[in-house]
Amino acid sequence: MRDAAIHVRLWSMPAGADARGRLAMVPVFALMLPLRCSLVAPMRDTGALGPSAATPKQEAPARRVASVPPPAPSPGPQITLPDEVVVRALGVGHQAFLTCWTRAQRSDDPPSARKVRLHLEIDDAGRVAAASCDSDSPALARCLAVVGRRLPFPAPGRAAVVDLPLMFP
Repeated sequence: MRDAAIHVRLWSMPAGADARGRLAMVPVFALMLPLRCSLVAPMRDTGALGPSAATPKQEAPARRVASVPPPAPSPGPQITLPDEVVVRALGVGHQAFLTCWTRAQRSDDPPSARKVRLHLEIDDAGRVAAASCDSDSPALARCLAVVGRRLPFPAPGRAAVVDLPLMFP
């Protein structure tokens, strides 16, 4: 009851420094406004005015796109070709490999190593599907890969891998 009396007297006092001092002494809960509560259901969102808090936001699921395509499934384990097949293919490309080396020596970025490895992936029909070289000279690596793609191999029946170690004079 005493709080109510302070509250009534506070409002009947003239405004000024004395009133502000007494206002500081009044409990905080006496200054709060009563909350209004409604048990009426909120109106449904018709979408005419845009989204509202009454209905959840509807978004289409994000479609993820891979930055790198997935690798193609291989038909089975890769095999290696017999040495006599590899030596025969090297004999066919011997002169072209030496021409690549000579051109690379005259380029702006000559190779520093005389030994390089040419990696060839051969499909089941005997065609070279991919070729790469570990040379530090881009000119030599490009040229050897081009020559490697033209090498003749017999059809092994399934995918095969050949690593050719090439040593230049």
